[in-house]
Amino acid sequence: MRVRYRMIDEPRFRLLYDTTARPLRAYLIRVTGDRHQADDVFQESYLRVLQSGQEDLDDAKLKSYLFTVATNIVRDHWRRRRMKARWEEEPAEGSEGPGHHDGMDVRLEIEKSLGVLSPQQRSLVWLAYVEGYRHREIAAMLGLGEKSVRVLLFRARKKLASILTLMGVKAEYNEK
Repeated sequence: MRVRYRMIDEPRFRLLYDTTARPLRAYLIRVTGDRHQADDVFQESYLRVLQSGQEDLDDAKLKSYLFTVATNIVRDHWRRRRMKARWEEEPAEGSEGPGHHDGMDVRLEIEKSLGVLSPQQRSLVWLAYVEGYRHREIAAMLGLGEKSVRVLLFRARKKLASILTLMGVKAEYNEK
């Protein structure tokens, strides 16, 4: 028996792909830490959205739905494999002392510090500060309450700031 899917029309899908491919792939690479896994999740996410029949959603909601699908696929992968996250390793200390960072060094230190965060914290930080989603949107994508997102983001920012400080990068953090 063949399963028939009601699919999003091609022009709309192309527009969705053109506007979301780059940010989605960047998000997945940061969250998974593995380009190959990110590519697999990337393809599976678009396939599921294409087959979802969600053509009645407006473009912003369709983009949000795409990120939700991708996040859920990543979660499923982590559950299935039950692997320890390699991002929990302590960051390597640089050879130069504090205050000797150029722009590229700071970027590398931030990438290392993101790797120390839990997968959920990385997702929260990425969606909030790179993709610019609001707490309500992040809550819907990750299946959390809006207040929980606020608290978890606060903790993630605080942890990120302390990690960067330990690495010798001046992290400006405002505890509001």
